[in-house]
Amino acid sequence: MIVSANMRGKIMKRFIFPLLLFVLIFSACTIKYVPVQTDDVTITDDFGVKRTKAYTFAAANEYWNRDPQELTNYFTTFYISIHNRQREEMQVEKTDFGLIDQNGNQFDVITLNYIENLLAPKQIDYLLINENEEELIDTEDFFNEQKKVLEEWRIAQNNLITYSFHFGKILPGAKKSGFIFFPKLEPENAECELRYNAMGIKFIRLDEKKKQTKE
Repeated sequence: MIVSANMRGKIMKRFIFPLLLFVLIFSACTIKYVPVQTDDVTITDDFGVKRTKAYTFAAANEYWNRDPQELTNYFTTFYISIHNRQREEMQVEKTDFGLIDQNGNQFDVITLNYIENLLAPKQIDYLLINENEEELIDTEDFFNEQKKVLEEWRIAQNNLITYSFHFGKILPGAKKSGFIFFPKLEPENAECELRYNAMGIKFIRLDEKKKQTKE
């Protein structure tokens, strides 16, 4: 049978509210890492900055604050910037990067295709009805809602493309900036190191830094 608008609203809420609760719980557990200053790494506005004759590399553990909103719940995100200071092009590939946790475990950069495949279903879960449900959603309303959600997902995909770091060539004197994504570090992980080729920038969990400062 065709359900009423009120019943449809109840069905939608059944899927929306658990998802929102899930996002809020994980958002509360998000860990912030800050860079550690060393002899060859300076700190500027929460960015660790490494300068060489060939390039300037800067990185910060920044939260992703655009759609898809739940991205930070699944990945450890860094915003990086690389300025080519040479007179020739430089090549930057995702395999040049690695994230090392406190136990020495290495994590590689996650591709955008993987992120899209993981998160896209979350955008339409609340439109799906359990196969055991007896009620049916009005077809026109269903497709209108689906169209709206798919449009929101297109915006999220565009954000991923626009604000992610684009690997490849960097022209002489130019720079590239954007987010790179790693698997989510365990909540108890106290420190990590972001590697770029032969260099690295160490990061420590913000609460651990505050604890050390008090001591």
